[in-house]
Amino acid sequence: MSQFYKTSLFYSFMRVYTNFIYKRWYSTIEINGDINIPEGGPVIFAPNHQNAFIDAMALLSSSPRPVVFWVRADIFSNKIIDSILRSLKMMPAYRMRNGYSNLKKNQESMSDSDDVLLHDEFLCLMPEGGQEEYRSLRPLVKGIFRSAFSAQSKITDKNKWVKIIPVGIDYGHYDKSGRHLIVNFGKPISIKDYAQLHEENAPVALNKIKEELARRMEPLMLNIKSKDHYDTFYTAACLHNQTMLNLLNLPDNETSRLVARQKIVEILDKAETDERCTEYIQQLEDLCQKWSKDHPDVSFSGRMQEFGKSIDANLVADILYLILFSWLLIYSLAINGIGYAICKLLGKKMRGTGFESSVKFGSAGLLMPIIYIIETIIAAFFFKDFIHTVAFFFTLPISFSFMLRYKWRFERVKERLRNIIKKSPYPSSISTIMQQIISTIGLQ
Repeated sequence: MSQFYKTSLFYSFMRVYTNFIYKRWYSTIEINGDINIPEGGPVIFAPNHQNAFIDAMALLSSSPRPVVFWVRADIFSNKIIDSILRSLKMMPAYRMRNGYSNLKKNQESMSDSDDVLLHDEFLCLMPEGGQEEYRSLRPLVKGIFRSAFSAQSKITDKNKWVKIIPVGIDYGHYDKSGRHLIVNFGKPISIKDYAQLHEENAPVALNKIKEELARRMEPLMLNIKSKDHYDTFYTAACLHNQTMLNLLNLPDNETSRLVARQKIVEILDKAETDERCTEYIQQLEDLCQKWSKDHPDVSFSGRMQEFGKSIDANLVADILYLILFSWLLIYSLAINGIGYAICKLLGKKMRGTGFESSVKFGSAGLLMPIIYIIETIIAAFFFKDFIHTVAFFFTLPISFSFMLRYKWRFERVKERLRNIIKKSPYPSSISTIMQQIISTIGLQ
Protein backbone atom coordinates (compact mmCIF):
# COMPACT_ATOMS: atom_id res chain seq x y z
CA MET A 1 0.00 0.00 0.00
CA SER A 2 1.32 3.46 -0.96
CA GLN A 3 1.44 5.92 1.92
CA PHE A 4 -0.16 8.86 0.12
CA TYR A 5 -0.84 10.66 3.38
CA LYS A 6 2.88 11.31 3.83
CA THR A 7 4.36 14.45 2.30
CA SER A 8 7.84 14.16 0.80
CA LEU A 9 10.33 16.97 0.31
CA PHE A 10 9.93 16.53 -3.47
CA TYR A 11 6.17 16.98 -3.21
CA SER A 12 6.53 20.05 -0.98
CA PHE A 13 8.90 21.68 -3.47
CA MET A 14 6.69 20.84 -6.47
CA ARG A 15 3.60 22.16 -4.72
CA VAL A 16 5.23 25.51 -3.96
CA TYR A 17 6.68 25.73 -7.49
CA THR A 18 3.49 24.82 -9.38
CA ASN A 19 1.32 27.02 -7.14
CA PHE A 20 3.67 29.94 -7.83
CA ILE A 21 3.29 29.47 -11.59
CA TYR A 22 -0.43 28.71 -11.45
CA LYS A 23 -1.33 31.86 -9.55
CA ARG A 24 0.36 33.90 -12.27
CA TRP A 25 -1.45 32.09 -15.06
CA TYR A 26 -4.59 34.14 -14.35
CA SER A 27 -5.23 37.86 -14.26
CA THR A 28 -7.60 37.48 -11.30
CA ILE A 29 -8.09 34.69 -8.75
CA GLU A 30 -10.96 34.81 -6.26
CA ILE A 31 -11.39 32.12 -3.60
CA ASN A 32 -14.65 32.06 -1.65
CA GLY A 33 -15.97 29.93 1.19
CA ASP A 34 -12.62 28.50 2.29
CA ILE A 35 -13.90 29.03 5.83
CA ASN A 36 -16.05 25.93 5.13
CA ILE A 37 -12.94 23.71 5.01
CA PRO A 38 -12.58 21.96 8.41
CA GLU A 39 -9.25 22.48 10.15
CA GLY A 40 -9.08 18.82 11.17
CA GLY A 41 -10.69 15.49 10.39
CA PRO A 42 -11.10 13.52 7.14
CA VAL A 43 -12.17 15.65 4.16
CA ILE A 44 -13.12 14.79 0.57
CA PHE A 45 -13.29 17.62 -1.97
CA ALA A 46 -15.91 17.29 -4.72
CA PRO A 47 -15.28 19.84 -7.52
CA ASN A 48 -16.91 20.14 -10.92
CA HIS A 49 -14.58 18.72 -13.58
CA GLN A 50 -14.20 20.70 -16.81
CA ASN A 51 -10.48 21.29 -17.36
CA ALA A 52 -8.30 18.19 -16.76
CA PHE A 53 -5.29 18.78 -14.48
CA ILE A 54 -6.03 22.50 -14.31
CA ASP A 55 -9.04 21.65 -12.12
CA ALA A 56 -6.73 19.80 -9.74
CA MET A 57 -4.36 22.77 -9.67
CA ALA A 58 -7.26 25.13 -8.94
CA LEU A 59 -8.11 23.07 -5.87
CA LEU A 60 -4.53 22.47 -4.79
CA SER A 61 -3.60 26.17 -5.05
CA SER A 62 -6.57 27.21 -2.91
CA SER A 63 -6.39 24.42 -0.31
CA PRO A 64 -4.61 25.11 2.99
CA ARG A 65 -3.07 21.62 2.97
CA PRO A 66 -1.85 19.01 0.45
CA VAL A 67 -4.53 17.07 -1.43
CA VAL A 68 -4.47 13.48 -2.69
CA PHE A 69 -6.23 13.01 -6.05
CA TRP A 70 -7.87 10.11 -7.83
CA VAL A 71 -6.69 10.37 -11.46
CA ARG A 72 -7.73 8.48 -14.59
CA ALA A 73 -5.69 5.28 -14.72
CA ASP A 74 -4.62 5.41 -18.38
CA ILE A 75 -2.04 8.16 -17.71
CA PHE A 76 -0.13 5.81 -15.39
CA SER A 77 1.31 4.39 -18.59
CA ASN A 78 4.70 3.16 -17.42
CA LYS A 79 6.67 2.63 -14.25
CA ILE A 80 8.50 5.96 -14.38
CA ILE A 81 5.33 8.02 -14.91
CA ASP A 82 3.54 5.88 -12.33
CA SER A 83 6.26 6.59 -9.78
CA ILE A 84 6.25 10.35 -10.47
CA LEU A 85 2.47 10.64 -10.25
CA ARG A 86 2.30 8.68 -7.01
CA SER A 87 5.01 10.90 -5.52
CA LEU A 88 2.75 13.85 -6.40
CA LYS A 89 -0.11 12.28 -4.41
CA MET A 90 -2.06 10.93 -7.39
CA MET A 91 -3.62 7.48 -7.37
CA PRO A 92 -5.10 5.64 -10.37
CA ALA A 93 -8.85 5.35 -10.83
CA TYR A 94 -9.93 2.58 -13.22
CA ARG A 95 -13.11 2.84 -15.25
CA MET A 96 -15.02 0.45 -17.48
CA ARG A 97 -13.20 1.83 -20.54
CA ASN A 98 -9.93 0.55 -18.99
CA GLY A 99 -11.31 -2.99 -19.15
CA TYR A 100 -13.59 -4.86 -16.78
CA SER A 101 -10.68 -6.87 -15.36
CA ASN A 102 -8.89 -3.66 -14.32
CA LEU A 103 -11.80 -2.53 -12.15
CA LYS A 104 -10.53 -4.87 -9.44
CA LYS A 105 -7.42 -2.69 -9.17
CA ASN A 106 -9.63 0.05 -7.72
CA GLN A 107 -9.65 -1.93 -4.49
CA GLU A 108 -6.03 -0.91 -3.94
CA SER A 109 -6.86 2.73 -4.59
CA MET A 110 -9.86 2.47 -2.28
CA SER A 111 -7.61 1.11 0.49
CA ASP A 112 -5.16 3.95 -0.14
CA SER A 113 -8.06 6.43 0.04
CA ASP A 114 -9.17 4.96 3.35
CA ASP A 115 -5.62 5.33 4.63
CA VAL A 116 -5.52 9.02 3.60
CA LEU A 117 -8.79 9.80 5.37
CA LEU A 118 -7.87 7.77 8.46
CA HIS A 119 -4.85 10.07 8.79
CA ASP A 120 -7.14 13.14 8.55
CA GLU A 121 -5.70 14.25 5.22
CA PHE A 122 -7.46 15.83 2.25
CA LEU A 123 -8.72 13.67 -0.63
CA CYS A 124 -10.27 14.76 -3.94
CA LEU A 125 -12.54 12.73 -6.22
CA MET A 126 -14.25 14.27 -9.22
CA PRO A 127 -17.91 13.38 -8.61
CA GLU A 128 -18.86 13.78 -12.29
CA GLY A 129 -16.45 10.99 -13.20
CA GLY A 130 -14.98 12.24 -16.49
CA GLN A 131 -14.49 15.79 -17.72
CA GLU A 132 -16.07 17.96 -20.40
CA GLU A 133 -15.39 21.57 -21.40
CA TYR A 134 -18.97 22.61 -20.72
CA ARG A 135 -20.27 24.94 -18.04
CA SER A 136 -22.81 22.39 -16.88
CA LEU A 137 -23.15 20.07 -13.91
CA ARG A 138 -23.26 16.53 -15.25
CA PRO A 139 -24.78 13.51 -13.46
CA LEU A 140 -22.72 12.49 -10.45
CA VAL A 141 -21.23 9.02 -10.02
CA LYS A 142 -21.21 7.11 -6.74
CA GLY A 143 -17.49 6.42 -6.34
CA ILE A 144 -16.92 9.44 -4.11
CA PHE A 145 -19.68 8.33 -1.70
CA ARG A 146 -18.50 4.73 -1.61
CA SER A 147 -15.04 6.04 -0.71
CA ALA A 148 -16.50 8.17 2.08
CA PHE A 149 -18.51 5.34 3.62
CA SER A 150 -15.61 2.89 3.19
CA ALA A 151 -13.29 5.13 5.21
CA GLN A 152 -15.98 5.89 7.76
CA SER A 153 -16.46 2.19 8.44
CA LYS A 154 -12.81 1.99 9.55
CA ILE A 155 -12.83 5.07 11.80
CA THR A 156 -13.03 3.99 15.45
CA ASP A 157 -13.55 7.47 16.91
CA LYS A 158 -17.35 7.89 17.17
CA ASN A 159 -17.00 11.68 17.10
CA LYS A 160 -15.06 11.76 13.83
CA TRP A 161 -16.99 11.82 10.56
CA VAL A 162 -15.90 12.10 6.95
CA LYS A 163 -17.02 15.37 5.37
CA ILE A 164 -17.56 16.03 1.67
CA ILE A 165 -16.88 19.62 0.54
CA PRO A 166 -18.69 20.70 -2.66
CA VAL A 167 -16.48 22.88 -4.86
CA GLY A 168 -17.36 25.04 -7.85
CA ILE A 169 -14.67 26.19 -10.31
CA ASP A 170 -15.24 28.87 -12.95
CA TYR A 171 -12.76 29.92 -15.66
CA GLY A 172 -12.76 33.00 -17.86
CA HIS A 173 -11.41 30.69 -20.56
CA TYR A 174 -10.54 27.02 -20.43
CA ASP A 175 -7.37 27.19 -22.51
CA LYS A 176 -6.06 30.78 -22.44
CA SER A 177 -4.03 32.43 -19.71
CA GLY A 178 -4.80 35.93 -18.47
CA ARG A 179 -8.44 35.35 -17.59
CA HIS A 180 -10.18 34.93 -14.24
CA LEU A 181 -10.34 31.93 -11.94
CA ILE A 182 -12.99 31.51 -9.26
CA VAL A 183 -12.95 28.70 -6.68
CA ASN A 184 -16.04 28.42 -4.47
CA PHE A 185 -16.10 26.09 -1.45
CA GLY A 186 -19.58 25.13 -0.24
CA LYS A 187 -20.80 23.98 3.15
CA PRO A 188 -19.66 20.43 3.98
CA ILE A 189 -21.88 17.36 3.91
CA SER A 190 -21.28 15.09 6.88
CA ILE A 191 -21.51 11.33 6.42
CA LYS A 192 -23.00 11.30 9.90
CA ASP A 193 -26.33 12.54 8.49
CA TYR A 194 -26.60 9.46 6.24
CA ALA A 195 -24.94 6.78 8.38
CA GLN A 196 -28.13 5.27 9.78
CA LEU A 197 -29.83 5.18 6.39
CA HIS A 198 -26.69 3.63 4.87
CA GLU A 199 -26.85 0.79 7.39
CA GLU A 200 -30.52 0.18 6.59
CA ASN A 201 -30.43 0.64 2.81
CA ALA A 202 -27.08 1.54 1.24
CA PRO A 203 -28.35 2.23 -2.34
CA VAL A 204 -30.99 4.66 -1.06
CA ALA A 205 -28.42 6.42 1.12
CA LEU A 206 -26.01 6.78 -1.80
CA ASN A 207 -28.75 8.29 -3.97
CA LYS A 208 -29.80 10.69 -1.20
CA ILE A 209 -26.31 12.00 -0.58
CA LYS A 210 -25.68 12.20 -4.32
CA GLU A 211 -28.76 14.41 -4.74
CA GLU A 212 -27.63 16.60 -1.85
CA LEU A 213 -24.14 17.06 -3.26
CA ALA A 214 -25.53 18.03 -6.67
CA ARG A 215 -27.89 20.50 -4.97
CA ARG A 216 -24.97 22.12 -3.14
CA MET A 217 -22.61 22.16 -6.12
CA GLU A 218 -25.03 23.89 -8.48
CA PRO A 219 -24.94 27.37 -6.83
CA LEU A 220 -21.14 27.29 -6.78
CA MET A 221 -20.70 27.18 -10.57
CA LEU A 222 -22.30 28.21 -13.84
CA ASN A 223 -24.72 25.43 -14.68
CA ILE A 224 -26.24 25.79 -18.15
CA LYS A 225 -28.89 23.07 -18.29
CA SER A 226 -30.14 23.70 -21.81
CA LYS A 227 -28.88 21.26 -24.44
CA ASP A 228 -30.53 22.97 -27.40
CA HIS A 229 -29.42 26.52 -26.58
CA TYR A 230 -26.21 26.05 -24.60
CA ASP A 231 -24.05 28.40 -26.72
CA THR A 232 -26.82 30.99 -26.93
CA PHE A 233 -27.37 31.07 -23.17
CA TYR A 234 -23.65 31.39 -22.48
CA THR A 235 -23.23 34.18 -25.04
CA ALA A 236 -26.25 36.04 -23.63
CA ALA A 237 -24.90 35.62 -20.10
CA CYS A 238 -21.59 37.20 -21.12
CA LEU A 239 -23.07 40.08 -23.11
CA HIS A 240 -25.75 40.90 -20.52
CA ASN A 241 -23.38 40.44 -17.58
CA GLN A 242 -22.84 44.11 -16.69
CA THR A 243 -26.54 44.95 -16.99
CA MET A 244 -27.53 42.09 -14.69
CA LEU A 245 -24.77 43.06 -12.27
CA ASN A 246 -26.36 46.50 -12.01
CA LEU A 247 -29.89 45.08 -11.70
CA LEU A 248 -28.79 42.91 -8.78
CA ASN A 249 -26.89 45.86 -7.27
CA LEU A 250 -23.72 43.79 -6.83
CA PRO A 251 -20.13 45.05 -6.54
CA ASP A 252 -18.08 44.68 -9.71
CA ASN A 253 -15.80 41.70 -9.12
CA GLU A 254 -15.48 38.30 -10.78
CA THR A 255 -17.50 36.47 -8.12
CA SER A 256 -20.39 38.93 -8.49
CA ARG A 257 -20.18 38.61 -12.25
CA LEU A 258 -20.51 34.85 -11.89
CA VAL A 259 -23.61 35.37 -9.74
CA ALA A 260 -25.02 37.66 -12.44
CA ARG A 261 -24.34 35.06 -15.16
CA GLN A 262 -26.00 32.40 -13.02
CA LYS A 263 -29.08 34.61 -12.75
CA ILE A 264 -29.21 35.20 -16.50
CA VAL A 265 -28.97 31.47 -17.20
CA GLU A 266 -31.64 30.73 -14.57
CA ILE A 267 -34.00 33.20 -16.29
CA LEU A 268 -33.25 31.75 -19.73
CA ASP A 269 -33.83 28.19 -18.44
CA LYS A 270 -37.32 29.26 -17.36
CA ALA A 271 -37.91 31.13 -20.61
CA GLU A 272 -37.03 28.04 -22.65
CA THR A 273 -40.07 26.23 -21.25
CA ASP A 274 -42.40 29.25 -21.34
CA GLU A 275 -44.48 29.56 -24.51
CA ARG A 276 -44.59 33.35 -24.11
CA CYS A 277 -40.83 33.45 -24.70
CA THR A 278 -40.54 31.05 -27.65
CA GLU A 279 -40.11 33.86 -30.16
CA TYR A 280 -37.67 35.71 -27.91
CA ILE A 281 -35.50 32.62 -27.52
CA GLN A 282 -35.38 32.13 -31.28
CA GLN A 283 -34.44 35.77 -31.84
CA LEU A 284 -31.78 35.47 -29.18
CA GLU A 285 -30.44 32.32 -30.86
CA ASP A 286 -30.11 34.06 -34.23
CA LEU A 287 -28.38 37.15 -32.81
CA CYS A 288 -26.01 35.23 -30.55
CA GLN A 289 -24.93 32.94 -33.37
CA LYS A 290 -24.15 35.92 -35.59
CA TRP A 291 -22.21 37.70 -32.85
CA SER A 292 -20.23 34.70 -31.61
CA LYS A 293 -19.26 33.78 -35.18
CA ASP A 294 -17.09 36.91 -35.23
CA HIS A 295 -16.20 36.68 -31.52
CA PRO A 296 -15.22 33.07 -30.68
CA ASP A 297 -13.70 34.16 -27.35
CA VAL A 298 -17.16 34.98 -26.05
CA SER A 299 -16.37 35.83 -22.43
CA PHE A 300 -13.43 38.12 -23.21
CA SER A 301 -15.13 39.86 -26.12
CA GLY A 302 -18.28 40.35 -24.08
CA ARG A 303 -16.28 41.97 -21.30
CA MET A 304 -14.51 44.32 -23.73
CA GLN A 305 -17.88 45.24 -25.23
CA GLU A 306 -18.80 46.86 -21.91
CA PHE A 307 -16.26 49.65 -22.48
CA GLY A 308 -18.36 50.94 -25.37
CA LYS A 309 -17.07 52.68 -28.47
CA SER A 310 -15.31 55.68 -26.94
CA ILE A 311 -11.59 56.21 -26.40
CA ASP A 312 -11.13 56.67 -22.65
CA ALA A 313 -8.16 57.27 -20.34
CA ASN A 314 -7.69 53.53 -19.70
CA LEU A 315 -7.39 52.76 -23.40
CA VAL A 316 -4.93 55.63 -23.95
CA ALA A 317 -2.85 54.45 -20.96
CA ASP A 318 -2.77 50.89 -22.32
CA ILE A 319 -1.65 52.07 -25.77
CA LEU A 320 1.10 54.22 -24.25
CA TYR A 321 2.22 51.29 -22.11
CA LEU A 322 2.49 49.04 -25.18
CA ILE A 323 4.55 51.66 -27.02
CA LEU A 324 6.84 52.63 -24.13
CA PHE A 325 7.67 49.06 -23.12
CA SER A 326 7.91 47.54 -26.60
CA TRP A 327 11.73 47.43 -26.22
CA LEU A 328 11.35 45.27 -23.12
CA LEU A 329 9.00 42.98 -25.04
CA ILE A 330 11.73 42.42 -27.65
CA TYR A 331 14.12 41.36 -24.89
CA SER A 332 11.49 39.09 -23.31
CA LEU A 333 10.73 37.45 -26.65
CA ALA A 334 14.41 36.83 -27.27
CA ILE A 335 14.68 35.10 -23.90
CA ASN A 336 11.36 33.24 -23.84
CA GLY A 337 10.14 33.13 -27.43
CA ILE A 338 11.34 29.65 -28.40
CA GLY A 339 10.08 27.98 -25.22
CA TYR A 340 6.76 29.82 -25.41
CA ALA A 341 6.29 28.79 -29.05
CA ILE A 342 6.98 25.13 -28.20
CA CYS A 343 4.43 25.20 -25.35
CA LYS A 344 1.86 26.80 -27.65
CA LEU A 345 2.51 24.18 -30.33
CA LEU A 346 2.16 21.29 -27.87
CA GLY A 347 -1.06 22.78 -26.55
CA LYS A 348 -2.43 23.28 -30.06
CA LYS A 349 -1.99 19.57 -30.77
CA MET A 350 -4.33 18.87 -27.82
CA ARG A 351 -6.98 21.36 -28.94
CA GLY A 352 -10.50 20.02 -28.55
CA THR A 353 -9.48 17.25 -26.15
CA GLY A 354 -9.92 19.21 -22.92
CA PHE A 355 -6.19 18.93 -22.19
CA GLU A 356 -4.89 21.97 -24.09
CA SER A 357 -4.48 24.18 -21.04
CA SER A 358 -3.00 21.33 -18.97
CA VAL A 359 -0.38 20.61 -21.63
CA LYS A 360 0.56 24.28 -22.06
CA PHE A 361 0.82 24.82 -18.32
CA GLY A 362 2.70 21.58 -17.70
CA SER A 363 5.13 22.02 -20.58
CA ALA A 364 5.87 25.61 -19.54
CA GLY A 365 6.56 24.47 -15.99
CA LEU A 366 8.96 21.75 -17.17
CA LEU A 367 10.55 23.31 -20.26
CA MET A 368 11.16 26.93 -19.27
CA PRO A 369 13.49 26.15 -16.30
CA ILE A 370 15.63 23.99 -18.60
CA ILE A 371 15.83 26.81 -21.15
CA TYR A 372 16.69 29.30 -18.40
CA ILE A 373 19.52 27.11 -17.13
CA ILE A 374 20.96 26.81 -20.65
CA GLU A 375 20.66 30.57 -21.21
CA THR A 376 22.32 31.26 -17.84
CA ILE A 377 25.25 28.99 -18.70
CA ILE A 378 25.68 30.86 -21.99
CA ALA A 379 25.39 34.22 -20.21
CA ALA A 380 28.06 33.19 -17.70
CA PHE A 381 30.68 33.21 -20.46
CA PHE A 382 29.88 36.86 -21.14
CA PHE A 383 29.46 38.12 -17.57
CA LYS A 384 32.37 36.13 -16.11
CA ASP A 385 30.96 37.19 -12.75
CA PHE A 386 28.93 34.99 -10.42
CA ILE A 387 26.72 37.76 -8.97
CA HIS A 388 25.71 39.14 -12.37
CA THR A 389 25.08 35.64 -13.68
CA VAL A 390 22.78 34.79 -10.77
CA ALA A 391 21.01 38.13 -11.13
CA PHE A 392 20.49 37.39 -14.84
CA PHE A 393 18.99 33.99 -13.99
CA PHE A 394 16.40 35.50 -11.65
CA THR A 395 15.34 38.07 -14.26
CA LEU A 396 14.35 35.30 -16.68
CA PRO A 397 11.04 34.21 -15.06
CA ILE A 398 10.24 37.89 -14.46
CA SER A 399 10.67 38.52 -18.19
CA PHE A 400 8.27 35.63 -18.93
CA SER A 401 5.67 37.11 -16.59
CA PHE A 402 6.10 40.51 -18.25
CA MET A 403 5.71 38.96 -21.70
CA LEU A 404 2.42 37.31 -20.73
CA ARG A 405 1.02 40.48 -19.21
CA TYR A 406 2.11 42.53 -22.21
CA LYS A 407 0.27 40.01 -24.40
CA TRP A 408 -2.88 40.26 -22.25
CA ARG A 409 -2.81 44.06 -22.49
CA PHE A 410 -2.26 43.91 -26.25
CA GLU A 411 -5.27 41.62 -26.67
CA ARG A 412 -7.36 44.02 -24.60
CA VAL A 413 -6.33 47.03 -26.68
CA LYS A 414 -6.84 45.14 -29.93
CA GLU A 415 -10.38 44.09 -28.97
CA ARG A 416 -11.34 47.55 -27.77
CA LEU A 417 -10.09 49.20 -30.96
CA ARG A 418 -11.95 46.61 -32.97
CA ASN A 419 -15.17 47.50 -31.17
CA ILE A 420 -14.61 51.18 -31.90
CA ILE A 421 -13.84 50.71 -35.59
CA LYS A 422 -16.32 47.92 -36.35
CA LYS A 423 -19.66 48.81 -34.86
CA SER A 424 -21.92 45.82 -34.18
CA PRO A 425 -25.69 46.06 -33.62
CA TYR A 426 -25.90 42.61 -32.01
CA PRO A 427 -24.95 43.33 -28.36
CA SER A 428 -27.57 46.05 -27.92
CA SER A 429 -30.19 43.91 -29.71
CA ILE A 430 -29.36 40.95 -27.46
CA SER A 431 -29.66 43.19 -24.41
CA THR A 432 -33.06 44.41 -25.60
CA ILE A 433 -34.36 40.86 -25.99
CA MET A 434 -32.99 39.91 -22.57
CA GLN A 435 -34.90 42.82 -21.05
CA GLN A 436 -38.07 41.62 -22.78
CA ILE A 437 -37.56 38.10 -21.41
CA ILE A 438 -36.95 39.45 -17.91
CA SER A 439 -40.11 41.54 -18.16
CA THR A 440 -42.04 38.39 -19.12
CA ILE A 441 -40.47 35.92 -16.68
CA GLY A 442 -39.50 38.25 -13.85
CA LEU A 443 -36.21 38.67 -12.01
CA GLN A 444 -37.04 36.44 -9.02
